[in-house]
Amino acid sequence: MAEKGEVAMRKLTAVLLSLALAGGVVAGCGIPGTTSSVSHKIQSEAQALENKNYQSEAIMTVQMDNNVQKYFVRVSYESKDMYKIELGNADKQINQVIVRTPNGMFIVSPSLGKVFRFNGNWAQNQGQIYLYDQLLQRIASDKSVKVSREKDAYAFEVPVVPASDVVSREQIVLSKDLKPQSVTLLDKNGKAAVVITYQSFETGVEFPKNAFDPQTIAQAGQAAKPTLASDHAFDYIEPPAMYGTKLTDLAQPDESSIIMRYQGGGHHYVLTESALTPGAAGLPNAELVDLYGVPAIYDEAPGTRVANLTWMQNGIEFDLTSNDLSLPELEHIAISTFAEVGK
Repeated sequence: MAEKGEVAMRKLTAVLLSLALAGGVVAGCGIPGTTSSVSHKIQSEAQALENKNYQSEAIMTVQMDNNVQKYFVRVSYESKDMYKIELGNADKQINQVIVRTPNGMFIVSPSLGKVFRFNGNWAQNQGQIYLYDQLLQRIASDKSVKVSREKDAYAFEVPVVPASDVVSREQIVLSKDLKPQSVTLLDKNGKAAVVITYQSFETGVEFPKNAFDPQTIAQAGQAAKPTLASDHAFDYIEPPAMYGTKLTDLAQPDESSIIMRYQGGGHHYVLTESALTPGAAGLPNAELVDLYGVPAIYDEAPGTRVANLTWMQNGIEFDLTSNDLSLPELEHIAISTFAEVGK
């Protein structure tokens, strides 16, 4: 009788497991809630990429502060120490390139010949929304991942890491053969703030010689050099006042730069805008921050509380400095400038 009871219990367990899987959404450690074959495939695919290159193209739509921006994103990946992320407008005109080489991380503005060099492990910290290998690692390692099976795809939902005031959760959709289809970042209200829709993905790509050399990328862009901010009357961006502050001072030291000071509500920050000039700059202690389509560099002065966020857009270099605002708050101010028109 005991043996029959055990058989019956095993049958009941099998039925309950089938019903649970049919329900479509499972949470747990890593991705054991999916079928074991899917879990194994994701692990295997992630490991295979250690010896495989790839290239992808996607359109990224960013909707924040009642403003919509669209960016073209092309990722060329040779290895974990050799890749580049090209960011452009909807017409696929590349404005900036994030480059990783064994010599460090770089932000390159091809048309302006500007190169910033710094250190950091950006791919593991923030790069997962662009890098396919990091997407797979994110899914495989997150203990709170939620998984659902759609018609011809798998959808995964995980918390955003690192935590952000702008977005709170991340949805990743992979095809049934585990190729990327979309990545969506949701705000705290569950609204899509950032959507990356993949247009193509291929492996076994032969990249040209010097494809990942920052100086080569910078020099190549000079041939199609656009009109710079310094070539005409300087147009500056005045962001909306935030965090209880107001604009208290506006100074223009020369024809190609402007300084704005904001104070109030216990906060103080300075925004400097200047026409970009060609050249290279080294910031060994800085880290790369993604403003969703616009890369930025975050740096803190040693021994002080003074923090600086630098980004480039439309031929202008922006430097935002404060000794009392957090990085997420600096990011929020920076993003608010994207919807503004130069004065």
